[in-house]
Amino acid sequence: MLSFGKTVYGFSRKLNILSGIALVIMMGLVFINVALRAVWQPILGTYEFTGFLASLTITFALAHCASEKGHIAITIIADWLPPRVQAILDSFVAILGTALYAVISWQSVRYAIHMIKIGEVSPATATPFYPFIFAVAFGLLMLALILLNDVFQSIRKIFK
Repeated sequence: MLSFGKTVYGFSRKLNILSGIALVIMMGLVFINVALRAVWQPILGTYEFTGFLASLTITFALAHCASEKGHIAITIIADWLPPRVQAILDSFVAILGTALYAVISWQSVRYAIHMIKIGEVSPATATPFYPFIFAVAFGLLMLALILLNDVFQSIRKIFK
């Protein structure tokens, strides 16, 4: 399990770096577009590309945030429970999260394939949607794998 966890965490760190790069590109694009509007030459498709980059920024950062336990957790009641019961609750929540994000990732892949078949593109720049949908699906799959690793860690705590 340790090598699985290290591999998944390594991928999540790399995705987090890509998320930061997408954010910097998005900021630069918006800045340049605002500056060019002053001379009446805005960049065509800025709104679309900002949306595409925002989807990458968010989904690529989710897995790393989960690996660092950065998501909000309300533990007022759970803190009063014994450690073993806390581990059981943690594993239950991680199982639900793993299942949810695995299904969302799978459905996103199906949706991207559908977009390829119908040839859906963005209106202003005719950029295909499917590469970004596949990227979102991959980011959510990485989140599901991080949560699966959390399941393994919680189960280990239960039987400790």
